[in-house]
Amino acid sequence: MTLHRRLSLIAGLALALAAPALATNGLYLTGYGAETLGRGGVNVAISDRTLGLNSNPAGIAQLQGNHYTLGLALLAPQLQFENAANPPTDGEDRYFPLPAFAWVRSGKDTPWAFGVGFLAQGGMGATFNNLNTFFGTRDQTYTQVRFATISPTVAYSFGDDAALGATLNLGWADAAFRFFPNTSFFNAQNPAMSFPGVKMEDAGGLQTSLRVGGWWRPLPSFTLGAIYQTKTDSTFDNGKLQANFRNFPGLGQAVTYDAKMDGFTFAAQAGVGVGVRATNRLLLALDVKRYFWDDAIDTITVTGTNPDVAGAPARVELPFVFNWKDQWVVALGGEYKASDTTTLRAGYNWGESPVPDDTLTPLFPATVEHHLSVGASWTHGARTWEVALERALNASQTNHNANPQVNPFGPGARVDHSQWTLAFGVSWAKARGGR
Repeated sequence: MTLHRRLSLIAGLALALAAPALATNGLYLTGYGAETLGRGGVNVAISDRTLGLNSNPAGIAQLQGNHYTLGLALLAPQLQFENAANPPTDGEDRYFPLPAFAWVRSGKDTPWAFGVGFLAQGGMGATFNNLNTFFGTRDQTYTQVRFATISPTVAYSFGDDAALGATLNLGWADAAFRFFPNTSFFNAQNPAMSFPGVKMEDAGGLQTSLRVGGWWRPLPSFTLGAIYQTKTDSTFDNGKLQANFRNFPGLGQAVTYDAKMDGFTFAAQAGVGVGVRATNRLLLALDVKRYFWDDAIDTITVTGTNPDVAGAPARVELPFVFNWKDQWVVALGGEYKASDTTTLRAGYNWGESPVPDDTLTPLFPATVEHHLSVGASWTHGARTWEVALERALNASQTNHNANPQVNPFGPGARVDHSQWTLAFGVSWAKARGGR
C-alpha cells in the first residue's frame, strides 16, 4: 500500500468521525482542545500538553515523558437567511463532532521531543431547506467541507528556556454542495439565463502544509512565542457533479459529470504570543495572528467533464466569487489555579470576518467575529479532565450586490450566524527514565 493511500485511509477515518464544522476564524477553529478553547484559543506562547503541537510545535519541548490527550468538541451553529424571495429562514439544526488525539514523547536525556496529532482541523457546513428560488420553485442549498490531519511534529530545546519546532500537516479534505438541485429552468428567449440546479459530492484530496514555531522564556514569569504556517497545498478532485437538465430541450434528464473544485485553499497564517505568570496561581496570555485569506480563497470554480448522457454539454463550469480578505485574530485568555487539583479558565477571541459584504453567500457564511469562552480542568493522579464552553456571538451581514453572477441570491441577501462549542478532553502522562 502506498504512503498516499495509507494517509488517505487514516485521514478518511477522521473525516468519517468529524462532520463539517462552521469554523470560527475563517475556516479554522478558534482553539484545539478544551484547555486552549477555555482560554479563547490562546496557545502560541504557552503549551497545553500534546495538543499544543497544533498551535506552536516548539511548545512540546517543555514536556517530559510520554504524554497523551484525547478530546472531543461538539459545535452547534445557528444560522438564518433572508432575501427578496424569502422571509427570515432558519438553517437546519446540526451538531458537529470534532475529535482530537495527540501523543508526545520526550525526556531529560535528549533535547529532542517528537509526537503526532490526529485532529479535525475545521471546515464549513450550512443547510437551508425549502427556500423560494427566483425560478418559482422551492429548493435547498447545502454545503460541507471537512478537513482532518495527521500532524507529525518534532521540537528541539536549547536548554530550559528556548525551543524550535516544526509540524508537517498531512491531511485529507472533501467537499460537497447542493445549489437548488431540484430546480431546472430553461429560458427560451435568453438561453444564457437558463438555470440547471446542481449538486456535487465526494470531491476531495490530499492537503499538505508546514507549521514552524519558536518559544522563548527570557524571564521566569514571561514567555514569548511565534508561529508561521504555509498555505495548504489543496486538492479537490474525483468528485461527481449532477446538473439538472430535466426541462432543457433535447435532454430532459439529469446529467452526471466527473467533477473537480479549484481555488479552495486553507490560508497561510502567522502569529505571535506572550504569556505572563502574574502570580503562582494566575496565568495571562495574548495571541495576535494574521490569516492570509486574500491569497487563499478568491473565485472557487467547480468543473464538470465527461458527461454520462450523449448530447449534453461536454463541459460545465460553475464559478463562485468569494474574494475573501485577510483576517486579524486577537485572543486574550487566562487561567487561575484555584487549588492543587482545579484550574479555571476564561478567554475572548476576536477574528474579523474575512467575508466581504458584496460576496456574502449562505453557502459559506464564515462571518462570526466575537467569541467568549470559559473552561476548567481537574487533576486526579496522572490524569487531567478538561471541559470548555465557547459562545460565538451573533454576526449579521447583508449583500447588496446587484450582479447576479456574483450574488445569485439578489440584493438584500442577509445571513445571521452564531454558535456554541462544547469541548471535553482527558490528558495523561507516563514518566520516562532520565539521565
